[in-house]
Amino acid sequence: MNAAQVDAYLRRIGAEFPAAPTAAALRELHVRHLRTVPFENLSVHLGEEIVLEERRLLDKVVGSRRGGFCYELNGAFGALLTALGFEVTLLAARVYGEEGRLGIPHDHLALRVRTADGGDWLADVGFGAHSHFPLAFGERGEQT
Repeated sequence: MNAAQVDAYLRRIGAEFPAAPTAAALRELHVRHLRTVPFENLSVHLGEEIVLEERRLLDKVVGSRRGGFCYELNGAFGALLTALGFEVTLLAARVYGEEGRLGIPHDHLALRVRTADGGDWLADVGFGAHSHFPLAFGERGEQT
């Protein structure tokens, strides 16, 4: 992602360029993304081709000011975070269904984000109902 694309993405979510890739910066970017870029699956219903290539994700989320589903939103957000200096790992995930059972493998994409101040976070801007802020990756108890 080039500097112009980073600037356009930050404008899209109403964020300033962070001084450093810290936990506080991640938290701010995460909540701003959730508040401005909707989770939606309109492309499926409109018969649009879904391409998970970075340029196409940016065209949709930033250029067309659209939302998307987990692979699109977390894919684009992960690209932004990487460009800002965060260490990002894409995580294949599974979602618990209504019966309390896991869904099919790879039915969700989430992000593991390491920050310059030593944080290790689970970030997810691509789920219809999730935490507003990143979760501490190693914490297994409840998090507010």
